[in-house]
Amino acid sequence: METLTTLDKAIRLQKVELFGDMETDALALAASIAAQIQCSNGTVLFREHGSADALYIVLEGRVRLTRGNREVFSVGPGETLGNWALFDDQPSVATATCAEDSALLKIEREDFFDLLADNAEMTQRMFKALVKRVRALLALGLNPGAKGAPNA
Repeated sequence: METLTTLDKAIRLQKVELFGDMETDALALAASIAAQIQCSNGTVLFREHGSADALYIVLEGRVRLTRGNREVFSVGPGETLGNWALFDDQPSVATATCAEDSALLKIEREDFFDLLADNAEMTQRMFKALVKRVRALLALGLNPGAKGAPNA
């Protein structure tokens, strides 16, 4: 995959729920800390019970998430993993392994916190996006028959 410009990265980030309500200038700032990485089939991004300190956006390829020896789900182009890793340092609940050669954007927690510390408006929008996500998850939990609700 060819190297993405900052504008290309911003366009990809805008499709991510956490960044969807950001203004163009804030997206450009977030894009500036997003590293484009290539991973070979079998590359482990983070391990279950280990440290996960970055958000990944899949550009090409597929990443498999497993717990123990069981595949939980996989993510492909346009999808993300490690969303919560941006906000806390709790151990990962799954292992993320590239299921094929993949291209990803990676935003590391430390860089993300530095960006938020310097941008109050971005921090406010990020909190709104988080609250929106938590409310959606709570609604799914309160209505188990809802589309996208976890199976019991």
